[in-house]
Amino acid sequence: MGGRVYKLYNQQGVLAELDKLRHRETLLDATEQIAHIGHCEWDYANNCIRSCSDGYARLFGLTVGEIMELHDSWEKSLEQIHADDRERYRQSYESQERLGSHEVEYRLLRKDGELRHIYETGTVEFDDEGTPISAFSLLQDITDRKQYELELESRDALAQQAEAIVDIGHFIFDTSSETYSYISPGFAKIHGVSVDEYLSMVKTVDDDIEDVHPDDYDMVQETYRHTDQTGEEFLIEYRIFRSDGEMRWLREQGTARPSAEGGVIQRIGVIQDITQQKRTEQSLREARDSLEVMVRNRTRKLAQTVKRLEEEVEEREKIAAELDFLANHDALTGLPSLRLCKDRLEHSLAEARRNRQMSAVMFLDLDGFKEINDAHGHEFGDLVLKEIACRIKGEIRETDTVARIGGDEFIIILSSVPELEIVERIAASLIDGVAAPFDIERVEECVSASIGIALYPDHGTTAEQLIRSADKAMYAVKRQGKNNYGLAQSGDETTRLADPG
Repeated sequence: MGGRVYKLYNQQGVLAELDKLRHRETLLDATEQIAHIGHCEWDYANNCIRSCSDGYARLFGLTVGEIMELHDSWEKSLEQIHADDRERYRQSYESQERLGSHEVEYRLLRKDGELRHIYETGTVEFDDEGTPISAFSLLQDITDRKQYELELESRDALAQQAEAIVDIGHFIFDTSSETYSYISPGFAKIHGVSVDEYLSMVKTVDDDIEDVHPDDYDMVQETYRHTDQTGEEFLIEYRIFRSDGEMRWLREQGTARPSAEGGVIQRIGVIQDITQQKRTEQSLREARDSLEVMVRNRTRKLAQTVKRLEEEVEEREKIAAELDFLANHDALTGLPSLRLCKDRLEHSLAEARRNRQMSAVMFLDLDGFKEINDAHGHEFGDLVLKEIACRIKGEIRETDTVARIGGDEFIIILSSVPELEIVERIAASLIDGVAAPFDIERVEECVSASIGIALYPDHGTTAEQLIRSADKAMYAVKRQGKNNYGLAQSGDETTRLADPG
């Protein structure tokens, strides 16, 4: 009875131990899956793999059975290692026979063609004579880590290229230790030194801003102090003196990294060398100032030139106006000339035709002017003509025209005359006005006038016809006694004179 009880108890203990082993195997397999690891044991005597875990087989994309078939020799085991890594792997593996262990990274070419990065460590078991019996190897799939490292290297390379292109640098400053925990190569380059040289020079905050220009020192120091206290972002521009003595302009933008307790533990930021930009801005300001001075000088000279041109234009316009006036007016009396008289007569006739009104042309010739001119001279005669011109202008309307067409001959144009009586009244006034005595240079003289009148449309429809008709009527007045006016007649009729009474 006791023997059976002992046997039953012993069986239960074995089963319990088996359960523990199975549990441990389950945990180990789960661990290998999570950590992407696997292990194997190598048999030196038979030069083949003795055993391996499921995790090991998964690294190769195979089952344990497939592994045992493929890795039944050293040469077959090497075939799954990338050709470029085989010699290095072989040397590392053989070294563990002397050293008792090894570690190596290599690429594994799986059955499905995928390439994986493997990190392997191994230990060797020796017999009493020092001969290797077996080797235990632990393999880990580090493909993701390698890809991440490669991405970091690429990003770092890109960051350095970007820093070199735009002259920027990065930094992390620990406020507690007052030292830089990181500066980029671009940061050190801007300061004219290497990374190690800069870190060796800066041990405190004072060291950090020692190279700042004296005029910018207080501003930079206050900015850092304010940021360390408040955690606010900042953007400043300032000058530094590099170790070679060269002055450079920097733009710095940073932010504070707070601690769990609420204080600031780091300043993280970027600096940019903006020296060339500042020089360009200065050059642009100088060029702008120079341009403004040049523009002002040019503008002043241009204004002077324009003023001279305006004066010349004004003078030429004045001369042109005087020439035009002389071409169309009598130089002595200022009255319109025969050409301008005809032009105004054409306008008067056009208006009369539109309005169906009457226009009148008077041809006035002075009586006795030649005798005055012979007796007192041409200068006296010119004064007489000026006086006569003023008297004629005083007797006609503003809308009418008087022109001097010869020595003592005048033409008067009466526009838009509603009736003949107005024409005769003006003619009579002219006769009386001209005949009034005048005193010139203490010489009293008098002249009279003979006036011939032609009416539109009775005596002509053109300027030439009307002037010619008025001229004939004037000569008829002279033949019949002068100092009177007469109206032209149609056909062969005699000119009708005004009643002198």
